[in-house]
Amino acid sequence: MHIMLSQKNTFIQTALQALCLSAALLQAPVALADYKGENPMQESRESAAAMLKELGGKLQAALKDGGPVNALGVCTIEAPAIAQRISEEEKITIRRVSSKPRNPTMGVPNDWQTKALQLFEEALARGDKPADIEFVEAVKAGSGSRMELRFAKPIVMQPQCTACHGNPEQISPEVKAKLNELYPNDKAVGYKPGELRGALVVSRFIGYNNN
Repeated sequence: MHIMLSQKNTFIQTALQALCLSAALLQAPVALADYKGENPMQESRESAAAMLKELGGKLQAALKDGGPVNALGVCTIEAPAIAQRISEEEKITIRRVSSKPRNPTMGVPNDWQTKALQLFEEALARGDKPADIEFVEAVKAGSGSRMELRFAKPIVMQPQCTACHGNPEQISPEVKAKLNELYPNDKAVGYKPGELRGALVVSRFIGYNNN
């Protein structure tokens, strides 16, 4: 089952709710418990929104207090900590990925995440609004009968993000020095506002495939 949808697509939500719910996500960095909710897709959407809101707030505060160099500390320390905490609290796996990752140990997308990024690029090129773009996929997980729900939301470049992710010629020497210190293999530059920067991805087990 593979779809790209907006929040208004209630038919898919109903179909996912009909799945038998349980189990845990394979290859997850935290111990996952059986899913006991009613709408895993909506909960994944809410998890993604919560992380983006918290991270965005911390970035705005850091920019206000110390400029782009200070904000880099949020991306380096705060972002992974937020993702880890939400993963543990909600028994999911959540993280940020990009086709041009800044952190090669954490931000490299796997196959399904690469597919989501490609679909996001196509949707933005068509003029779709970022808020209405989502990737949702329910697939058989591993060799057993468990089903994994995969959810992704695009991360789109904002004007204030160009200080660290924009044209290298326009990035200040101070920011460049900090980037070289923190991310010697950085690829996450050269973006313009409105372009796809990456995706926030969420995975969870939602039940069993009886077919």
